[in-house]
Amino acid sequence: MQAWSKGRIARTVGCAAAIMLLAANAQAADKVGVSMPNIKGPWFTPILFGISDDAKKLGYEIIIQDAGGYGNVDKQVSQFSNLVVQQVKAILLDPANPDSFNGAVRQAKAAKIPVVGAGSPVVASSVEADAAASSSHCSIGHELAKGAKTLLPNGGTIAILAGPPGAFWASDRLRCFKEDIANSNLKIVAEQTSEQDAAVALSLANDFLQRFPNVDLLYGADDTYGVGAGRAAQGAQKCGKAKVLFAVLGEAAEEIMRAGCADYVVAQQPVLIGRTAIGMVDKLVKGQPLAKKLEEIALIPVTKANLDSISKTTMQAPKGWTP
Repeated sequence: MQAWSKGRIARTVGCAAAIMLLAANAQAADKVGVSMPNIKGPWFTPILFGISDDAKKLGYEIIIQDAGGYGNVDKQVSQFSNLVVQQVKAILLDPANPDSFNGAVRQAKAAKIPVVGAGSPVVASSVEADAAASSSHCSIGHELAKGAKTLLPNGGTIAILAGPPGAFWASDRLRCFKEDIANSNLKIVAEQTSEQDAAVALSLANDFLQRFPNVDLLYGADDTYGVGAGRAAQGAQKCGKAKVLFAVLGEAAEEIMRAGCADYVVAQQPVLIGRTAIGMVDKLVKGQPLAKKLEEIALIPVTKANLDSISKTTMQAPKGWTP
């Protein structure tokens, strides 16, 4: 009887150990990688909130990789490759430069790791994403052009804070913006790329207002640049005179609009983009069909007139949340 009890205990302990091992393996298998050029700011913080919040509900552990800026493309590619080596279940990617990711994404495909665009419809210039949730950057450019025509119906001059040098999203927005204003009375008098930094954007906008004191409109590639433009107009006491137009409605953008120093924002919904992207990952991991391979999230034009009537829960992370 005593021997039987010991054997039973041994089997019980063995089963418990096996269950623990299976649980540990399952936990490791539930990791999802996220590769971003940057993880802070009015765009990246809300998209990462959307990803993280829904990933927790779906039972995934998120590994977030921060390349530290658009100038660190090689670092981002290396971080992406490290996620492949870790054999994560899937990778959410917003590439600083899709041309640089062809080899790395092929590496992921060879390892049967789905790659989903999160905030970008493209993950590599020559390799298609398994899925993507984004707003079309060209559509943003078209909406910015619509905003410029609304603000300056009789035409006028524009100075452009074009975004980070080499960032394809900024280039696409500006290209499509220019296409739409090509045959109008809107004329670009200055255009400059710069680091995606609030202080740098403010300095550039101040420079534009000094060089072109009668400029009618300041264009910002996103709200890092747009808020810099709005603060420059505020400092020069030109709010409402030099109109300010940009994409993305973060908290600082909302504040500068309430102050009357931002006039038209093409708001994306980064929280919703993040939630949608991790939802697509979940389906791919489980072998379930996707409703669409590309989910294009709607854009929302915002002015001071409708600022209080739109829901911002899909646009902004909760106050104080950080990745």
